[in-house]
Amino acid sequence: MSYENSYPHNACATAFQKLEEAGENSEALDEPYRTIVRICSAQGIIDNGGLIYFFEADWPGNPPYSIFSDAFRRIGRVESAEAIEFAANSFGISFPERDKDFRNKFMELQFGTWDAAGVWIEGEWAIEWDDCICGDEEVWNYLTAWLRDNFPDTLG
Repeated sequence: MSYENSYPHNACATAFQKLEEAGENSEALDEPYRTIVRICSAQGIIDNGGLIYFFEADWPGNPPYSIFSDAFRRIGRVESAEAIEFAANSFGISFPERDKDFRNKFMELQFGTWDAAGVWIEGEWAIEWDDCICGDEEVWNYLTAWLRDNFPDTLG
């Protein structure tokens, strides 16, 4: 079975339809849709570029990163929750979700960047993030199990 015809894909599609109906406000969603939207959104970004992609841009409304780690913890994917929490805490400031420039400068310093001439500037690597969450196929199994255990009639 392809992902496009799978239970997690259908759950994500339904949840994003509910999100659109809620004016793109995930706080207005009931469970399980709120959790599904947060898992699918975060995992999609992280799968494309790790935690750096997750942190480099602002999320709509600049919610605390804990909404994402809480969602992963809620479905039982503790390793993913802890990876997000550790990375968010490593910025060393309160509310890092509110300061994109700070986050990006921090990541460039820590992990490296390209200069204007196209030369790679190596990072300090004083902090190493756990990118166990990147490409984690198990998250979909955990999401499916959580939905079936807690909301068996909601999504069919």
